[in-house]
Amino acid sequence: MRFIEYGTIKKRAANRFALIYPDVYRAGNSNLGIHYVYNIVNEARDFSIERFFLDFERSIETKDMLKNFKALLFSLNYEYGIINLLKILKNNNIPILREERKDHLVITGGPLNVNPFVLKDVFDIAFVGDAEKSLVEFIEIYTTLDDPKRQIEEFAKIEGIYIPEIHRENKIKRRIEKLTYHPLYEPIQWGDFEESFNKTFLLEVSRGCRSRCEFCLTGNALGPYRERSIEELIHIVKEGQKRTKFEKIALIGSDMPSSIDEIINSIGELGFQISLPSLKLKDINLGTIPFLGQDTITLAPESSESLRYDIGKYYSDEEFFEKINLIKKYSKSVKLYFIFGLPGEEIKDLDEVIEFIKKSRKMIRTKSSFNPFVPKPHTPFEDYIFDFSKLKEKMKYITSNIKDVRIEDLKGAFIQYVISVGGSDVGKFLIEGVENNSNLTYSSFSKAIDGGEITVPSEEKEWKKIEVSI
Repeated sequence: MRFIEYGTIKKRAANRFALIYPDVYRAGNSNLGIHYVYNIVNEARDFSIERFFLDFERSIETKDMLKNFKALLFSLNYEYGIINLLKILKNNNIPILREERKDHLVITGGPLNVNPFVLKDVFDIAFVGDAEKSLVEFIEIYTTLDDPKRQIEEFAKIEGIYIPEIHRENKIKRRIEKLTYHPLYEPIQWGDFEESFNKTFLLEVSRGCRSRCEFCLTGNALGPYRERSIEELIHIVKEGQKRTKFEKIALIGSDMPSSIDEIINSIGELGFQISLPSLKLKDINLGTIPFLGQDTITLAPESSESLRYDIGKYYSDEEFFEKINLIKKYSKSVKLYFIFGLPGEEIKDLDEVIEFIKKSRKMIRTKSSFNPFVPKPHTPFEDYIFDFSKLKEKMKYITSNIKDVRIEDLKGAFIQYVISVGGSDVGKFLIEGVENNSNLTYSSFSKAIDGGEITVPSEEKEWKKIEVSI
């Protein structure tokens, strides 16, 4: 297979960092967060950073081995990434436990660090919140130290950094930044290693969310809503053109600005196809859909109309079908995302969802998927119990009443739940499992809970030490 990237940075430097996305290249290189880190570190004098993925065990930039880098920066976006992080360390003969490592700094960042305590025996430093400035401050301090690992306390002065050896009882404020920085060197694949966003420049339009859906981490923990001006976005695209090669632009943000139609028109005038991976119902109108050229539009009704309102998502079924009527004039299909197992859900809610799908199928080609509800820390539902047997019954009910729908693996979702609202006891269980080459399966987690080895949700709720803001 041909590996052809534009926008790659190859740089000689005295301080070489490794950037690890603990998943495959297709998923990781389509993550805007790693492009932020990639640019910030490479912009620093005498520093370079090279990328690793599950399917690239040697660095993309120089084919070097992970163990030859002193600082290992892991991007944690999904719960399975925590297990993969542990396996990556073990497979590279790097001690998993912090107290046993002499040479390597293990550093984590990403949205999962709203609960970093699962791995508090592993990492040296966790970046909590937006890292655009804290990473620069980290680099500035790093250059002044003879032995950064032994002088770890020097980093404690940086806001938004959690150091287990230092911050034993301290509360850590999740850092929030204005949107003044954007990566311009985005490595974009043009060969056979297709990405989630193919030949696409990722353009962060906004960050945070104005909605407060009770199940969602973004609106409850990842900071206040911020957006960029149209002028800023145009400037970023033009500067990005000088540094990499792309055919499309994906507008990234959980909650698009009210001026989204103007943004689409202005960027479209530069000659690029625009895609919106995340669309709220309010964003679907004659000012957006006709100009996207997307064959498939994704919608997230989540549940029945009444339960949708209960969880803070204030759209009626009628509003959804009005938008589907508009979509079918310009696109070939819709994808519908639902969550089952939400607090307060009854069989009548599932019946309403099934009828919703059937009605949509009569209007347009429709693909539907169901995800079991996984509670997240810092949300109103953080104490809700993932009841596997009840969810299994609901899954059977769904599949027996409607065909051709996709349902996420229930056992995998249970493992996500354990890690999401677990504590350091879950971390110890994971470490032991990886060290002993044990299979970390639904069965092993379930037995650990039943045997009192781990408690889920965590009774200590260590994540409360992280001060989030909305």
